[in-house]
Amino acid sequence: MGSNCSIEDKARTHPPADDRVDLFDRWLSIKKANLGKHVLIICKENNCSCDNIFDELQNVLLSHYVAPEITAKRLAELGAPRTAELLREHLPTTKTARSGDLGEILAIEFTERRLGFSVPIRRLRFKDGRNMALRGDDLIAIDRDLKGSLKFLKGESKSYARLTPTVIKEAADALDRYRGRPNRHSVLFVAERLRDKGDHDLAKDLDYAVLQSFRGCPFEHLLFTVSGTDPNTHLSNHLRECRNRTRRYAVGIYIVNHGDVIERLFSEQ
Repeated sequence: MGSNCSIEDKARTHPPADDRVDLFDRWLSIKKANLGKHVLIICKENNCSCDNIFDELQNVLLSHYVAPEITAKRLAELGAPRTAELLREHLPTTKTARSGDLGEILAIEFTERRLGFSVPIRRLRFKDGRNMALRGDDLIAIDRDLKGSLKFLKGESKSYARLTPTVIKEAADALDRYRGRPNRHSVLFVAERLRDKGDHDLAKDLDYAVLQSFRGCPFEHLLFTVSGTDPNTHLSNHLRECRNRTRRYAVGIYIVNHGDVIERLFSEQ
């Protein structure tokens, strides 16, 4: 059980984002149900667990800390061992930070691969410290309607060995802040990072959205969990009791060996 690849091997094979393959189908059995206007999505490991997609999953994880083009440049200049050494500097070392980061990473990947939104900025690349939590919304994703107008997905992720109603409430309370709208500072952070990359058109649209307090911009919510216990009951109850008029996706990924998988993904092999 586990990967034979070292982190140096991961650095060598660190793929560009466009080359990512969809690993969810091979890893998880996914069931979707509509509960009124809200959507429940429960994802459970299939018989192969995550072993068959472990290397791909770890490569995806690494890409959220360092952009693949930076890794490629370092490989050319420094070689694999030194590139891997620098990559390790970004990876969290505490169980809490690792668990939280994995939740955010999987939430972003699921959003882009399954919900049809784009997450333009990988927030974990901008952490002040490897074990520090970032402030603001966990996830700001965008889409456009047929007229090109912006639509937002505001997301909160939670990753725990044991999922409880208290954890669900914490995420729900965060989604409901600011009248359910995205955190203005979080959206400006995305806009400014986009300008750093030269994407001024999208950044301008985000700036205008903030200036207009998101008037005219529809938005939806994502409550995303990763846990070592079955999330179905807690998430179903939450959506049935939710009186929010905003459509809410409640997505739960159930990983039986939650702690062991996280340890393997982040271990320095």
